Amino acid sequence: MKRILAFLTTALIFASCLPQNTRLPQSPLLSVLERKSGMIAYVGIDGNIYVSDQGGGNKTAFTNDAVIPESQSAPFLYYQYPTWSADSNKLAFVGISGQGGTASGSTLHVADMEEEKAKKLFSSETENPIYLYWSPDNENIGFLSSAASGQSFLLQNISIDGKRTVLDTGSPYYWSWAPDGSVMIVHAGEAASAIPVRLSFLQLGDEIIEDQLDTVPASFQAPAWSPDGKHILLSRVNEQNENEIILTDSRGRFESVIGGYDVNTAFVWSYDSELVAYIDGQTPMTAGAVGTLHVVDTTNSEDFFQDEGVLAAFWSPNSKKLLYFKPAVPESSSGEGGDSTGQQFYLSLFMLDVNSAESRELFTFQPTNPFASMLFYFDQYHQSNTIWSPDNNNIVLSFLTSDGAPGIAIVAASGQMEPRVLDQGYIAYWSWK
Repeated sequence: MKRILAFLTTALIFASCLPQNTRLPQSPLLSVLERKSGMIAYVGIDGNIYVSDQGGGNKTAFTNDAVIPESQSAPFLYYQYPTWSADSNKLAFVGISGQGGTASGSTLHVADMEEEKAKKLFSSETENPIYLYWSPDNENIGFLSSAASGQSFLLQNISIDGKRTVLDTGSPYYWSWAPDGSVMIVHAGEAASAIPVRLSFLQLGDEIIEDQLDTVPASFQAPAWSPDGKHILLSRVNEQNENEIILTDSRGRFESVIGGYDVNTAFVWSYDSELVAYIDGQTPMTAGAVGTLHVVDTTNSEDFFQDEGVLAAFWSPNSKKLLYFKPAVPESSSGEGGDSTGQQFYLSLFMLDVNSAESRELFTFQPTNPFASMLFYFDQYHQSNTIWSPDNNNIVLSFLTSDGAPGIAIVAASGQMEPRVLDQGYIAYWSWK
């Protein structure tokens, strides 16, 4: 054992000294002996929900009844949207059932990591959840669902005891929890639709109180409360009719301008509440933004890093690295609005080191459809899910092999080790802790 550990230590030291863009193959022993950090939840190739550590150990199947349809008219049941609670003790996910390619019902479940079993909290034939977002206090799950009318989305809240409340309605719909879990800031509607666009606070309690802001929102998706609760990121149209990202206090009162943008934008906070990454989108899209990535230090307003052609970005837990993705094919290949289902949609992966303000390209890969679709809403998903390990050393990605098989890979953040396949599957997220 001492010889094995000595070999791995030497290999890791050697990897840290490699030239840029050089990667070592991973030893099969590394997945067994490396220090584990958190757990990974994923949708397996059979449509069930699994949880394991990064080496594939301690694997638990929280469902085992998924049904893969044998024909276009056959019944199906599959699970999706695995979402960790902030304390990582619970995992929420959704079940979708139907026949002939048409969904006829959905369920929402919560799995307890200690008990290693899941319970059903919600079921409906008309209100199908499409996005989950735990409250910071781990007591409630906010979820976006379809409405029976089919004309809008419902924002609903359900406690871990199963008490459900419809909070609001709108289409499209985005929101951010305040860190204490008592308030949401929401962005609903759009200027091009018949549903009025609005920015509002929703006060949660015995009754729901809406306090609408006077700010006229520009084209953007998800507002973002800073992790420390002191600030909010929004987008507005200023008096010169220009689009700009603004910083407000926790009550929505203007503090400063972060930056301007052309057509659309998406932005995310670093977890230390000091840095903001945003995209200056230059192309009209039905979802997301592709354009120049900017990284701004809110403590001194310095825009210290830019890179072009970026689709999505995810901060490391310690806020020292920023992982970002660029489409590796012409945007026209994926269709206007970012149709991520094209067979030739590839992504290039980059890593920014904040201290040096230098980035490096890691590799290019073909994502699974669920992973690619998530990236167009990364500003919302960044608040509810993470693909980073809690120790900042690894990332979990969902990819397609050369023959089209979906897989889950563990990627070293250093970029100096080859990715390691964890299992076959469609989408995966790391636990927060």
